[in-house]
Amino acid sequence: MNRKKQRASLMLLLIMLTNLSGCLSISDENTKDDSLAKDSVSASLSTQCIEFEQIERCWSLLVPGNLSATDSVSLVLDLHGHGGSSESQHEMSGFANLAVEKKFIVAYPQGYENFWGINIDGVDNDLDDVGFLLTIIETIVDTYPVNEKKIYMTGWSNGCMMTQRFAVETQNILASAGCMSGYLMTDAPSSYTAPIPFMEVHGMLDETVNYVDNTGTTMFYFQNIAGLNKGATQNLDYWADLNGCNGLAPELITINEDYDIRGYSECDSGAEVRLMSLFVAGHNPYLSGNPTGTPSSTILWDFMSQFTME
Repeated sequence: MNRKKQRASLMLLLIMLTNLSGCLSISDENTKDDSLAKDSVSASLSTQCIEFEQIERCWSLLVPGNLSATDSVSLVLDLHGHGGSSESQHEMSGFANLAVEKKFIVAYPQGYENFWGINIDGVDNDLDDVGFLLTIIETIVDTYPVNEKKIYMTGWSNGCMMTQRFAVETQNILASAGCMSGYLMTDAPSSYTAPIPFMEVHGMLDETVNYVDNTGTTMFYFQNIAGLNKGATQNLDYWADLNGCNGLAPELITINEDYDIRGYSECDSGAEVRLMSLFVAGHNPYLSGNPTGTPSSTILWDFMSQFTME
């Protein structure tokens, strides 16, 4: 992605002054986060759409209000779960408030028919969702002052699975990835060569995407073998293998009464792999669904944001 920063600066100033129409549209009516709406300077939330594969595809975009054309900021794509929406993900994940506090841009892509195709029976839409997400990144980088070495992806459930699919099927795009309540449901392609730091957060009481073994849930919902013998620990170990991590077993990094974090720190090219296990959380491990109030999104962002793509 060869970017013309002067054009990006001009476009940012124009966007601050006026609304766009046509395929790329912005509407202040989509602002839902009360904490942001109270202070219009904090952030703006808009809807942007393009035609992709002859279908209108959209995303919500949150831009901190104190962003200037001379800044160089991180970009996070935050993907909703199966049956969810860009709006529901914005309201639930907590990345909106983090974006304002830490000063980065968040895009909330909308999956076609409210889900992401992860290339398994029952969860496939015959669309190029990886290409769509790449196009979102390219569009935002062309328009806003994004540091292309600091692009990240996260998501929940089906969005977490899509995050991992994107991470292993693209090269030199993401600095790191981290997500909630989901596994990489298919093997990584042979083209995966550049280690991508990765962290997953999972509630141990999750009955939708089981923490220990997703075999029963997968057979019940999807009627295929994609989720057989998959669990949070198996997913951690698979990523450790992908990233060439050393160690026969994950090291215990953090432990307290609410959660622990295990993982591998000695991996190829400085990559690291983590699993955060929430002891009393279910399928929703965000602050809104975690009864102990553990700031899981903040912890996840602290992990992801420490990495910059070389």
